[in-house]
Amino acid sequence: MSPNSDTTAPGRIYYPGPEIVVTSVYIETPEARYPIRDLIIESPSYFFAYPARAAAVYGGLLEFVLAAAVGVLLGSAVWLCVGGAVIALGVAGATLVDHRRNPRWMELTAWHRGRRVVLFATADRRRFGQVRRAVMRALEARHHPRP
Repeated sequence: MSPNSDTTAPGRIYYPGPEIVVTSVYIETPEARYPIRDLIIESPSYFFAYPARAAAVYGGLLEFVLAAAVGVLLGSAVWLCVGGAVIALGVAGATLVDHRRNPRWMELTAWHRGRRVVLFATADRRRFGQVRRAVMRALEARHHPRP
């Protein structure tokens, strides 16, 4: 263990990234510098920016209603089966496209003097995890254990 491994040292930098700087004293974003003592960190939020799967389900339901109407008019159950198969293929394809092209949008938010602020937001899971862990370490360093 190195002689300077104290994580509670004042001004210790936990994440020196360009979008956000996390130290044991403050968190600096492009908008402002927030002292750690004034922040109440919320749980991370995960969002889907383009919900292709939901659109495919709604389109599939509409297609199934149309296939059912055509099946009743023509007296054929084949149209219901074709409609169900196309719905399954559409939802599966949209889920694959959504998973590949639409990574989750992740936000780390906090309350600062009664106002909700977004500290960091990205679609990169690895970087988000690094920033989140740096913020947690900064918060932990704020609380000194009792003897």
